Amino acid sequence: MVGLILKDLMSIQRQIKAQAFMLIFFLFISIFMQQGLILFTLIIFIVTFQAITALTYDEQSNWDKYANTLPISKGDIILSKYILSVLLMLFGLILALPIVFIIHRFTNTWASAEFFLTFNLLVALAFCMLALLLPIYIKFGSIKGRMFLIALCFIPSIIFNLLKDYLPDITLTLSNLKQYMFFAPFAGLLILWLSSLISTAIYKRKEF
Repeated sequence: MVGLILKDLMSIQRQIKAQAFMLIFFLFISIFMQQGLILFTLIIFIVTFQAITALTYDEQSNWDKYANTLPISKGDIILSKYILSVLLMLFGLILALPIVFIIHRFTNTWASAEFFLTFNLLVALAFCMLALLLPIYIKFGSIKGRMFLIALCFIPSIIFNLLKDYLPDITLTLSNLKQYMFFAPFAGLLILWLSSLISTAIYKRKEF
């Protein structure tokens, strides 16, 4: 298991280095706009979604054909991708939180209650998106998975615009749910765990 995770980390390290320059650019934007949340959101989603990048590299290199000749269970191969995503999430939090705190501290835009709410929502959303995308990438591959990711970015906004007159005020809804937001990341982890079971079942039926 550790070897699988290290293999993925080595395969995505060049991608992470390339995206680090983009994060530096957005760091200056966040400081200029006095909005540390921009940087926080980018870091969380960039590092977490590297697990999908690892899946794409595996597909391009035909890693799965080789991996299935090794004494490694298919469940461990899939579980390593999910553990990688959680580890990268923790790394992103360790990297992002101090920077966001400093930006808010020196720009006097700190609102701990609002940030705590947004923090929990973003972490839960990242877990839920991974829970949805990883089985799709495993089942259909990176090309169709990328098409679904693009659709995932646009379809919710289209549906929201069509139904916004029939939906309750989101701000009011979130304020009512604020006391339960502490559980949002744990709910996201639960959904991610259920997703891993689905992905394992898909992978075991897949032919290479």
